[in-house]
Amino acid sequence: MNIGTLMSTYQDDADGLEGLPIGLQEYYAPFPDDSGDILLLAMPISKIFRNAIAPNPTNMTLTVADQYGLGDGNLAAGRMRVALFGTLERVQDEEWDAAEAAYLAAHPDSRGWIPPNGPHSAYYARLRVQKVYAFNGFGNVAYIGWLPLELYKAAGALMRSPKDVHRHWPVPEQPEPDFGATDSLFAESAVGGAGRSKGEDRLVVQL
Repeated sequence: MNIGTLMSTYQDDADGLEGLPIGLQEYYAPFPDDSGDILLLAMPISKIFRNAIAPNPTNMTLTVADQYGLGDGNLAAGRMRVALFGTLERVQDEEWDAAEAAYLAAHPDSRGWIPPNGPHSAYYARLRVQKVYAFNGFGNVAYIGWLPLELYKAAGALMRSPKDVHRHWPVPEQPEPDFGATDSLFAESAVGGAGRSKGEDRLVVQL
């Protein structure tokens, strides 16, 4: 899927937001040199990119959620996600063709807005990853914390297919819902209170 949340920080107070982050959905692709860096289509019209274009600090963060999941019926809250911290660099001319091919391979639908014929000025950019924070699920069964950069960069060679992941990943058991306490709490309101006839029963909701 290769869709994450790209974030940057307001560098001035023109909008009264200096120092505050902004993050929106963004397409990405693996950079074609297998470095672990991220390929983006930068559009300076976007405030997220403008915040990270010189003379502003070129700092950006991309958060990516697990695309495989842990099995049917499991909570999204228990899925793995990762935050990639890095700096934004414009792709050089000699890398342009490889970058375009990699981006289109990940997002064929982007053909309508990639340069040079898209509706906005745009260029390919590398998010050079410098720090990685992993949230691998619930803390009692999964690791939460910073990952060594070299471990992250080597992870590409260890990637497995979705079929293999689903076959070997354990599926955590979720507790059965207990509606007993809720039923007793709202029992009187649900029937309209004592003294009403069956034909007068109504649901009372208090906010």
